[in-house]
Amino acid sequence: MIVNEIRGLLGICRKAQRMSLGHDAVLTAVKSGASQLVLTAYDASDRLKNEFRDECSFNGRNIRYIDTAFSMSELSMCIGSKAGVISIDDCGFADKIYDKIISGGYVND
Repeated sequence: MIVNEIRGLLGICRKAQRMSLGHDAVLTAVKSGASQLVLTAYDASDRLKNEFRDECSFNGRNIRYIDTAFSMSELSMCIGSKAGVISIDDCGFADKIYDKIISGGYVND
């Protein structure tokens, strides 16, 4: 099942320390160019979602952003920490996670 694959990839990415968690850490990763993909939980605030959507495309940045269909508690179970926003800081992980989320339809519309 795709959702289990996404959860597994997020967990492995966290263990490999190729992920930034929480507002400040993700903002730093985006601004420094380390971030390859930013994910927000569907129940995160609209202000947070708008901030990161804008930051990912600010000044010619082309960082992929997804408002996922996962709640904060679901993301927390995958990564072992509570966070409404996470950054995948590795190209390989980012590509796989992005593809699985898009193909599985786990995007919050």
